[in-house]
Amino acid sequence: MGHVRDDYAAQGTHDPLRARALVVANAAGARVALLTLDLCMLNRAQVRMMREHIAAHSAVPPENILIAASHTHGGPAAVSLYLTPAASDAEVESFLKKAAQAVIEADQRLKPAALKAGYASELSLSFNRRLRCRDGKTHMNWEELAPGFVLDCLGPVDPEVLVLTVENGSAPAAGLVNFAQHPAILDYENWLYTGDYIGYLDEALRKIVREDFTTLFFNGCCGNVNHINYADPASPRRGYPTAQRVGYVLAASVARAMRSRVGVEGDVIGVSREMVELGRFKISDSLYGEAKRFLVKGQQDRPAGMDGLDFEHGAPLWVKMREQQQVPDKVEVMALRIGSVGIVALPGEVFCETGMDIKRASPAEHTIVIELANDAAGYLPTREAYEQGGYEVTPGATAYALGCAEKLAESASRQLNELFGRSGE
Repeated sequence: MGHVRDDYAAQGTHDPLRARALVVANAAGARVALLTLDLCMLNRAQVRMMREHIAAHSAVPPENILIAASHTHGGPAAVSLYLTPAASDAEVESFLKKAAQAVIEADQRLKPAALKAGYASELSLSFNRRLRCRDGKTHMNWEELAPGFVLDCLGPVDPEVLVLTVENGSAPAAGLVNFAQHPAILDYENWLYTGDYIGYLDEALRKIVREDFTTLFFNGCCGNVNHINYADPASPRRGYPTAQRVGYVLAASVARAMRSRVGVEGDVIGVSREMVELGRFKISDSLYGEAKRFLVKGQQDRPAGMDGLDFEHGAPLWVKMREQQQVPDKVEVMALRIGSVGIVALPGEVFCETGMDIKRASPAEHTIVIELANDAAGYLPTREAYEQGGYEVTPGATAYALGCAEKLAESASRQLNELFGRSGE
């Protein structure tokens, strides 16, 4: 899942897809669970089902469970992306309940432990994929662009590597890793199940820290960030050796972050959730008419492709978007407090600027922002991106109107301030 192609089936497994869970309880008995899955994305109904299943078999309340997809493009399709095939409902429910078992087992295995947080900066792995070019348009860094055609990148990257270690002995037993990087190195040329670079991150940390170390990777806001360095055409863009390089370099940065780790203070556990109303993307009369004509006659007035979404896959989406565009949607923004750690869960593919804004405004000593958590709402670009154009702001890639990412950030900041006792500021 994650690419459009004719042959949509996996042909084998390169490395195992994993579900990893961390359950935290305090002295008063409050509990929260964080579950990360090697999947591209999950929708809100699937998350609700998993929460209910976990709550029925553990002491963790459903509203205290955060479920995030790593966004690997090498996992099975739990939902249909751009109307591409998805697994059957029965298959999806089966493997999601199997994944949910990670939380149930973690809840059964609770033992005293210390939490510590460490930081590092890693600038060699991430590149803003949106490029300002000489033709006045926004191009993507995966395109074949002539030398000198690109003027600059249209945004930053978030280089922060945060690791939250779980320690009950001489070496950390587990680490929650938060870093903003698209796991799409294994792209449409790959036919094998894989966690992408996250599998190599796990492999490397087991070599560095301890053989039974558990890595829980929660992706940061990376909707406009990937591994492709447009300035170096010779740098490899896909394949398992490239995924291994990214995973191993990131593991080295995680190990560096561990050397600076400090204890997480406090015993407070808090949970907050807010349903945020978002306006929908408005489909123009001309695009609506073209889409309907294409569905009837297979004819179109403009070239296929439209920054990554052709008429075959786009037309049904655009018609559906037009028919529901007057009805706002509501999506979940979740915030957690674990001692001095604040955690934000955002429901789609969020630009890195939004994640950095939330972290800068956070009252918590340590802040983790996770995308594609508890839902799959598509791309949530910044205001500036809508004016710049490019793939992520085309209809279908995003389903929402300008300003929606900022509304999610406002909700996240408001909830963090309430959890940390700063609601009056």
